[in-house]
Amino acid sequence: MKLRPGCDTSAMELTKVIRTAGSTRRFRSDPVPADVVYGVLDDARFAPSGNNRQGWRVIVVRDPAVRVQLRDLYRRSWYSYHAPLFTPPGQALTPDHYADHLDEVPVHLVVLVKQAALTTTIEALDASHHIGGASIYPFVQNIVLGLRAAGLGTTLSTVLVPVEAEVKQLLRIPDGVAVAAHLGVGWPAGTLPTRLTRRPVADFTTVDSFDGEAFQPGPP
Repeated sequence: MKLRPGCDTSAMELTKVIRTAGSTRRFRSDPVPADVVYGVLDDARFAPSGNNRQGWRVIVVRDPAVRVQLRDLYRRSWYSYHAPLFTPPGQALTPDHYADHLDEVPVHLVVLVKQAALTTTIEALDASHHIGGASIYPFVQNIVLGLRAAGLGTTLSTVLVPVEAEVKQLLRIPDGVAVAAHLGVGWPAGTLPTRLTRRPVADFTTVDSFDGEAFQPGPP
């Protein structure tokens, strides 16, 4: 993975990037060079998409005033729709530092997708709640990995989707284009993770059928 102009971090092996690309929710205020973000997007565009339609669009938000307005929309969505999912009944919502200070994150990437690029004309696919994501989220994940390789932190979120109408008005997004993801991008306030905890392969993989034996390495 090659370095970009203005990036003073070392290139990382792909396997290490994949295994350490956790969410970052506290950032320094240092600016992020445009060349670094451009380089990440330049690599991310090689993601697969249905019929290679590449229906993605990214708005790079750097203006402090716009970031404040996005923060306000994000906070309202977070505390109205998302935080209650993690709060026991009767308890007050826990303050969320990332949502409350989102405007301080120097770069926001609002990832959009052309809805026509998700249409296949195959009824079973178009009626699915998840198939369309195959044409946009590989691109988003490429961005996440590219940012991690550059030493940047980010959090992949869909929190803006419940307030999409207002986001579209704020960012002048036309009809036929939907909000797919939001990524706050900056230099982490602390150290990036060196290891993430995930379930082992044997927990989610079976052989030949859903109720088959757990898949294991080595010869059959």
